[in-house]
Amino acid sequence: MKKRLVAAVAVAALSLTLAACGGDDDDSDSTGGTGAASSGGGTPATLKLDTAFGTGGISPQPLSASAHDRFMAVAQSSDGKTYAAGFITVGDGDQAMAVARIDNSGKLDTSFGTGGFATANVAVGGKTGELARAVAVQSDGKIVIAGPFEKDPAGAVDAARDIDVAAVRFDNTGKLDTAFGTGGIAKMDWGTGRITTGTTYMADTPWGMGIANGKIVLFGSTPAAGDGRVDADFVFGAFTSAGELDTSFGQGGKLVIDVATASNTPRNVTIQPDGKILGTGYSNINNVVQPSLIRLTAAGQLDTSFGTNGVATHQVLPGVAESYAVQLQGSNYILAGYGRGADATEKVDMIVYRFDATGKWDQTFGTAGVTRIDIAKEDDRSRTVIVLPDERILGVGSGKKDAVNVDAMAALFDKNGAPVTDFGTNGQIISDLGGPADAWFGVTLSSDKKAVILAGYKGTDATSGGNDDAVTAKIVF
Repeated sequence: MKKRLVAAVAVAALSLTLAACGGDDDDSDSTGGTGAASSGGGTPATLKLDTAFGTGGISPQPLSASAHDRFMAVAQSSDGKTYAAGFITVGDGDQAMAVARIDNSGKLDTSFGTGGFATANVAVGGKTGELARAVAVQSDGKIVIAGPFEKDPAGAVDAARDIDVAAVRFDNTGKLDTAFGTGGIAKMDWGTGRITTGTTYMADTPWGMGIANGKIVLFGSTPAAGDGRVDADFVFGAFTSAGELDTSFGQGGKLVIDVATASNTPRNVTIQPDGKILGTGYSNINNVVQPSLIRLTAAGQLDTSFGTNGVATHQVLPGVAESYAVQLQGSNYILAGYGRGADATEKVDMIVYRFDATGKWDQTFGTAGVTRIDIAKEDDRSRTVIVLPDERILGVGSGKKDAVNVDAMAALFDKNGAPVTDFGTNGQIISDLGGPADAWFGVTLSSDKKAVILAGYKGTDATSGGNDDAVTAKIVF
């Protein structure tokens, strides 16, 4: 049995001199959301939607004319090719992982895959458990996508609900790379799914992926081991460049981390230039949802020089402060997600905040350590974040201007968390992508560092039919 590492996290009270300010879901090579180093001085450039891309800077890329398809992540290769990944519905409600190549005008590049996109149905006959939540482009131009899939779609009852982890690699024409894993697909099983409380079923939940020195690192969660445990632990796993389990990583290919014996929810991972690995998500500690930031060495061991035994977590808000992504800002870390105060009836706000290089929450950032974006006293969320070359911060997700419709939203902040009000309207660009539940879920810096590409979807709800559509956008500066 693999030993589980427990990171002891002290939950300290906030200083009384600082006022606390007020989910649903889904690397050193080119990866989605890679932060950029600080540029020199000068007047910061104005950011705006690129009118040469799609229509007014936004371009739908529906992969299916009548069924669900969404983008969840985006990356750009060193030669400027854009790849967006997510899923497409195939057959009778079965989902397949998908990756599309987008040209500079915002159209599908039909020289890639079939009609501009390629798919891999890892679990034929499954349902909605399979999708690509991450994409990265290797230095040789090969594209890797990763996410969950149903372990045994034909299994009985609970066996059919168990989820495992897959990475899929394509060549630069959109064909499966048969030199990787088995027929282009590599699989990993972190733990056996099980019923926890009542009829609630918990299984492996992969989210983020990063690539460094050929190693493919995945981040997610797995059901916590031990009698009576009904929560999940964070877990990192790694494949070699050939798609085999990298047994030199962690403990035999994976590292399980239990933060405060709490319910731990993973989100994204990034790789530092020195090869250290950052995973972020959130943990429910003493009934307060707090961000967790985990730093590993390149070998997949906890970096004990960071936080407490490699883990940093702080009570950023008195009720909820989720972290969906982390990006480098110089030697510091920018995190973004959504949160609220202690009142459970309060709507959530988009939040951005900063940890320093040692894992301490930087309370000089924003207002008392956090910047909150509240459009209209409704739910506003960041799903990812990117740090621009001049250290400004772009939060990406969704916002609500009324109680009914959710629109895609991007919000710009200066390097210390103040909204940049000349961006869009009052610092935000809110875009109705055509559905009642729209969002941006991915962002990446262009290879020439002059633009960012956003990826997301026009989403439907229970009353509007079932035809989600994948969408991208381009913001230039």
